[in-house]
Amino acid sequence: MTSAVPPSHPAPFPRPDAWLILPVLFCVLCAGIVVATGSNEPLFLAGNAAAAGLPAFAWAGITHLGSTLGAFALLAPTLARQPRWVAAALLASPFASLYTYAIKILADVPRPPAVLPPETIHVIGAALRSNSFPSGHTLTAFILAGILTLCTRRPLAWLGVPIAALIAFSRIAVGAHWPLDLLGGAAGGWAAAAIGCAWSARWRFWENVRGQRILAAIALAAATVFGFDTWDHPEGRWMQYLLCAWGAAGAIYALWRPAARRCLRTR
Repeated sequence: MTSAVPPSHPAPFPRPDAWLILPVLFCVLCAGIVVATGSNEPLFLAGNAAAAGLPAFAWAGITHLGSTLGAFALLAPTLARQPRWVAAALLASPFASLYTYAIKILADVPRPPAVLPPETIHVIGAALRSNSFPSGHTLTAFILAGILTLCTRRPLAWLGVPIAALIAFSRIAVGAHWPLDLLGGAAGGWAAAAIGCAWSARWRFWENVRGQRILAAIALAAATVFGFDTWDHPEGRWMQYLLCAWGAAGAIYALWRPAARRCLRTR
């Protein structure tokens, strides 16, 4: 029976091929077009108005999928078969945090509710007003999509991209971010995913029982904290609790039966 965990020999860093470069370049190109045409505000207003047709609880639930803790909870069940994905997400986190918070502080871009009249936009949850660029939820969503794509290198993995794009659009739907924020978040998220995949190819702690249990403990902690935390979009609390249960169940199973131990028993 074949192993669910790859062999322990060193793997090269991902090459700078189209899988890595094109998504980032596409985001940069789109951002340039938005800036050149001055369409950042009109695109936001159009997207925000179009999204108003979907119930608030739906958009709030979707946007919760892009939270950092929610992302680890979402990935937790993959520890049973693909522990590298959680490892890559963890290793991507330092770059992602530096990218997001450093730019937010330096750019200090006001959010839509701080700029537009309240009657012109539809806000779900709290009306956030500062540190708009880049979108952290979008960055997290594209980290997950990037890890799925870059770590597997299979065309089917690109299905994660439209899901990440939907999570990104939810930030416009709830009235929290401009289109440029989403493009900046997507580019940074994909780059962070590439870094996480590259480091996980070298630091293969996720292949042994101890490493997998540490990852499972981190995922369990993230799911637990996520379940008790207070967020800006209470309408999406149903997704918060669902992700908490999903992540806790997956992490507990990985703690009980790590993939590496199951592999050894089947050899």
